[in-house]
Amino acid sequence: MLQQPAHQPPPRPPCSPSPSPPSSPLLSPTGTLYNEGTIIIYPPPGTGHNINEKLCNSLNINVAVISLMKRIPYIDGPYEDVQKLEGFDEEASAYGCHLFPGSRGYSFLRGDDIVESRDPENDGVEGVRLNYLLSHDVALSHCLRDGMILVLDTKANTVRVLENNSGPDFDNPEGTVLERPEEPRHYRNCHPQDAPSYFRHLIEKVRSLELIPSGPSRWHKEFYGYNMGHEDRDQVKKILIEEYGWPDNFRQEDWARDAEEIWNRIASI
Repeated sequence: MLQQPAHQPPPRPPCSPSPSPPSSPLLSPTGTLYNEGTIIIYPPPGTGHNINEKLCNSLNINVAVISLMKRIPYIDGPYEDVQKLEGFDEEASAYGCHLFPGSRGYSFLRGDDIVESRDPENDGVEGVRLNYLLSHDVALSHCLRDGMILVLDTKANTVRVLENNSGPDFDNPEGTVLERPEEPRHYRNCHPQDAPSYFRHLIEKVRSLELIPSGPSRWHKEFYGYNMGHEDRDQVKKILIEEYGWPDNFRQEDWARDAEEIWNRIASI
C-alpha cells in the first residue's frame, strides 16, 4: 500500500456521485467518489480509450479484458490546484492515488501499467511474470505496504481480494476449495466474490463515511477508516454531517471553501 508519512492531514471527503455518464457500470461510481473531476479520465464515447492493443495482444490478454480497459475511467488526470503542491511542477498528476482502500489503481493508458498489471504481486526485485494472471483476469489495483490487490475475472464477473499482510489460507471462508493447492499463495486460491456486490458494498461504505477517501489535492492518498486514521475520520464525519449537511443536503461549495482550514485544524490536534 502507500508509504504514509509519520503524520499527514486527513483526506477530503467524497463528493456526491458525478453526473458524468458511466463508462463502466462496475467501476465508474468508485471513481466519482473523488472530489475533483479533473483527475478522472473518462473514455471517449464510442471508441473508448486509445490503449496499446498491440502490447495487450502480445501479452495474450483476452479481448474482454482489452474491452474493459478501454471502457473504464482512470485516476490519472491533473491536479486542479497544482500550485498548492510544493515540489511538483505543472505536469503533476493524480496518478498513484488510492482508488480502493490500501491500493493504487492501474492506469492502462500507460503501457508500463499494462505490463506490470499481469503480475500485481511483483515487488520489483524480480522480473514480471507476464503469464501469471489468466488471460481473462485483470488486476485493477496493486498494493503497497498494508493493502490489497483486486483481480477481476471477466468470465465469471467476480473479484478476488489479495491482502498483502495475510493470504488465502487466512482470509478465505472456511471450506474454500483451493484452485491451485500446489501454490498456496496463488491469487486464484482467494475465494471469488460477486463483483457488482463487492463494489456496491465499497461505495456504500464511502457514502456512509465509514471510509473517507482522500481528495486529489494531496500527494499521499488513503482511505481513512481502513487501516489508519479512525479518529480523524470520526472528526471529519461529525463535521460533514452536523455542519455541512452530508449526505442529502451536502453544501459542497461551502465545504470546498472551508475544507483546507478544517483539515489543517484536525491535523494539528
